[in-house]
Amino acid sequence: MVFALRWKIGLGVLAAYSGYTTYIYVRTQLEIRRRQETKAKQLEAGHDDCDNCHYDTLLVNGRFENPFPEYRPQTLFEFFAMRVLDLLEFGRRGGLPSSKDELRSSLPIVKPDTELLKATAHGRATQHEDELPPLSDRLTFTWFGQSCSLLQVGNVSFLTDPLFENHLVNKLFGPRRIAPAAMSLDELMETVVIPEFVLVSHDHPDHLEEESVRKIGNKSIWIVPVGVRHFLAKYGVSNVIEMNWWDRVPLETNTPDKYEIVCVPAMHWSGRQLIDTNKTLWCSFLILRNNKSIVFHCGDTGYSPDLFQLIGRKYGPVKLGALPIGQYCPQWHQRPRHITPVEAIRIANDMSIEKMVGVHWGTFILSSEQYLEPKQKLEELAQIQGRTKSVLVPEHGQTMVFDTSSIDLLNEKDPIEVNGSKIYK
Repeated sequence: MVFALRWKIGLGVLAAYSGYTTYIYVRTQLEIRRRQETKAKQLEAGHDDCDNCHYDTLLVNGRFENPFPEYRPQTLFEFFAMRVLDLLEFGRRGGLPSSKDELRSSLPIVKPDTELLKATAHGRATQHEDELPPLSDRLTFTWFGQSCSLLQVGNVSFLTDPLFENHLVNKLFGPRRIAPAAMSLDELMETVVIPEFVLVSHDHPDHLEEESVRKIGNKSIWIVPVGVRHFLAKYGVSNVIEMNWWDRVPLETNTPDKYEIVCVPAMHWSGRQLIDTNKTLWCSFLILRNNKSIVFHCGDTGYSPDLFQLIGRKYGPVKLGALPIGQYCPQWHQRPRHITPVEAIRIANDMSIEKMVGVHWGTFILSSEQYLEPKQKLEELAQIQGRTKSVLVPEHGQTMVFDTSSIDLLNEKDPIEVNGSKIYK
């Protein structure tokens, strides 16, 4: 009798879940269709009152949903099916070598050019100043793993999707990094720079780390999508700019230049636990200087050609784009939420991104592709397309320097190496 009761309760919960998810899916699809029909009617009438309204933020029953026809939501059944796959691939996923020396040889970690980064942050000359772009045209990019990087546009510093610890979720069980950060957050803030701004694309643990929130606190201005403010508030952080899709906000800097941040849509999802799925928004960011797009920080996204062509029309060309290239296998599961190296290059083309760096790979083993495959595939594609100097894969910790006055889609000059940093003209 107890067994039968448990079965009835289980079936009742399953039926309620299935009914709710079906309702959300149908509501979302109806809204997508309504937006498409509205846009088609406007185009037929010879005007488009709001060229991006069909990709405005979409809320259904208090949770954010993706307004993109290409998106397929993940069901609870799929979630648990993937956990079973995780167990079946335990110890084999990612094809990691058994030797730590071999892993480090294939996935090196280099020391960031702290002298250059510190001098740039404070507007000072370095011993290699003659070989560097002038400060007004200088753009530095230093990668710390996943989508975490230090960006310097002129002498204004941005930290993206902060992640410096050696584990996700749990210190004991991981997942653990396969490539530790090239420097700690403490070292970065004490010896290089406290970034003026921190950009957070979404609240997944591999893009927003609790320890980083504690350490940075209110020393920086946090720029986040809608809802993430509440998470930061738990740690006493109040220095926050919260943005919705298509918002464009001016930034206060100690420079004569006009800096702005634009929050643009991405095809992804949010949540740190099962119960808070999609309670907060997700996004990508554009950094603008004097009305020109300098950097595109993508975060995480699936591929929607119409979306990225729209962003390209509104804000392209873009000098530098940091695009995710890993966590795409198995594709039947990952495709709605993550892009492949092929799709990363498509986004670069859609948005007229002049220099692209591939990130979000080689840091954790979170999907089924071989750990070096994203890097190798992107480099092969760059070779085929003749873009080996403009489609780039950084090493962990590597400082890359770009001259924003000269880089363009046709520029394939060899970089100059100075003190371990690569300078791209």
